[in-house]
Amino acid sequence: MDSQPSFDRGLVIPALIGIFSVIGIIFVLLLNRYITSQAIAPMTATATPFKYIFLGTEPAISTEVLPEASASAPTQDEPSVPTTEGPVILVTPTNSNISITPTLPTSGNTVVPTLTGSANITPSPTSASAPPLNPGTYDDIDFRLIYSGNWSNQTNVSGAYQGTLHISTTLTTPGNSVTFRFIGQDVRILYQSGASLGVARIMLDTTQTLLNQSATSNELVLTAATSGTHTVTITHLSGGAVNLDSVIIPSAGTPTATATPTPP
Repeated sequence: MDSQPSFDRGLVIPALIGIFSVIGIIFVLLLNRYITSQAIAPMTATATPFKYIFLGTEPAISTEVLPEASASAPTQDEPSVPTTEGPVILVTPTNSNISITPTLPTSGNTVVPTLTGSANITPSPTSASAPPLNPGTYDDIDFRLIYSGNWSNQTNVSGAYQGTLHISTTLTTPGNSVTFRFIGQDVRILYQSGASLGVARIMLDTTQTLLNQSATSNELVLTAATSGTHTVTITHLSGGAVNLDSVIIPSAGTPTATATPTPP
């Protein structure tokens, strides 16, 4: 009989270990190649350009936006806006109530009269035209008296007709004035006098009279050449403040006291 070599069973285990080692190495190489191919993925450029400002949540951390291949280049009408990482914060302006307190203009010639009454002074309304005054007494706040410029209406004035008084405290160009028309021949202009008050120019139609309110008198009487409809304009001319208390249009045939205006 032929002699056959005997199989050494002690080599089985090392052989199996070697085979499994080779299989493991091949498996690891294939797995690494698969992972690498998945990590390198093509990036798709977006066609939408950034139009918002992002505020970073961490200080001193920001990223620069790289130019996109498919994004359109900025034009002169639409400049590019730099962006940073972070949440979008939209800021909406809100309206606020602003309180504005008007003040009267001042000048070197401004003198405020010392009058007893309320300190609440409000600007006087003005009007383009008004009907003439018939015989009667009219307060300084009557709508038929048209004020122009910086006049103020003071209330609760002691000794004033119905407690009101219109005051011009500043000199302007043209001067602060009040105009009214009346029907008749005579007109009585009442005011409050004071040592620090100024001079007003009274125009009865085309006739000029200067009224110095620093004198002791509180009334000026003017008489037109004829009876009819006349126009009176009182203008703050010089000196300290001037004021107007009321206007009286006497009835026809009613005698009126004659007052002589004091020259400035």
